[in-house]
Amino acid sequence: MSKRFPIPDFDRDQFKNRAWVAPKPIDEGEQARLAASGAYGAYPVKASAALAEKFGLRGDHLHLVMCVLPNKPVQLNGRSWAWYIQRGLVIDSLDPAKAHVLADWKTPRPMNTRLGPDAGVTLPGGVVYLFCGHRYSDYWIANRTLVDSEAPAGAQGYSVLSATDDDNDDFHACNLSFSWN
Repeated sequence: MSKRFPIPDFDRDQFKNRAWVAPKPIDEGEQARLAASGAYGAYPVKASAALAEKFGLRGDHLHLVMCVLPNKPVQLNGRSWAWYIQRGLVIDSLDPAKAHVLADWKTPRPMNTRLGPDAGVTLPGGVVYLFCGHRYSDYWIANRTLVDSEAPAGAQGYSVLSATDDDNDDFHACNLSFSWN
């Protein structure tokens, strides 16, 4: 391992061979109900053509994950293990005119575990929208996603895992975890 550019530890084996079912995006009414209820969790939602265009998102699995978080500081961490350059994008709105980027992390090169700062960042909480994908040419192809409800020790939270390939169920390509106390 290089001492000049160390890469963070990432136990990718725990994310291999996960069962996957294609997510069924929830409609706007259900999104509003879940956001108002504060039901912490991650729910698939459709990405409008305008939002996809704004952020260069494409692919057969194109969707975002609506992450309902508590209204208090939430820790966001990212890790990756994939052949392709990965992107974890977190925005605060599905409206392309109003969407602000809270995090837009990319792996620096293929087969690198670094996705965002080593210690992550703190988000204000509330509802955010997450995209996981990999680079192809000058755009980003959506990964398949899976929600893992296991939180880090001593905290509450969940992770959104993703896989770039349809041929295997290894969900360690672009993984973002949310945790809070």
